Amino acid sequence: MIKVFAFNHYEVNCSVIYDNTKECVLVDVCCQTEDEKQQLANFIKENNLIVKHLLITHAHIDHICGAYWASQTFNLPLQLHKDGERFLRIANAQADMMGFDVEGIENITTKYISKEDKIEYGDSELIVFETPGHCAGSVCYCNQKEGFVITGDVLFRDSIGRTDLPTGDFETLISSIKNNLFPLPENTICICGHGPSTTIGYEKENNPFIN
Repeated sequence: MIKVFAFNHYEVNCSVIYDNTKECVLVDVCCQTEDEKQQLANFIKENNLIVKHLLITHAHIDHICGAYWASQTFNLPLQLHKDGERFLRIANAQADMMGFDVEGIENITTKYISKEDKIEYGDSELIVFETPGHCAGSVCYCNQKEGFVITGDVLFRDSIGRTDLPTGDFETLISSIKNNLFPLPENTICICGHGPSTTIGYEKENNPFIN
């Protein structure tokens, strides 16, 4: 089961992933205002969820702006790929340029994840796919049993992530999509980092950026 919130002025999708055991995973906690933080906290409380993992797809500021708050609130480390650590080190500079508040993020506790790691919650698991190209340290999280994948800014409906920012590379991104995402079943639902969801089959057939 998934609940998706669109938070902050970049309208980033924050996912709460849970199963019948009530254990859950938070991906891209990007709530910025107190109201957004309360929305997320209320959903977790009202559904009696137990937060087991705090994950990010990548460490761009719009995806991590709520990470320190979540880490403190749920007493969990932020889990990310080691190649994304460089962006955490410049988070305050990113925040100043892009209108975010990330006070305290320099003190956040981190834990590294890598290719094919399994993130377990309740009776379920997410498998980590390394998917660089949008930026270093970008990963996707796939629940093969339930048929969905959290793609972050790797793949969007009818589009792909931008590659003109530091550590971005178009050919690398296309390779990540073709080698890691497109082998999934065509009915796999893609929960994207921004905007509506899509499916692997739809993007294989219709995405104009991918031959």
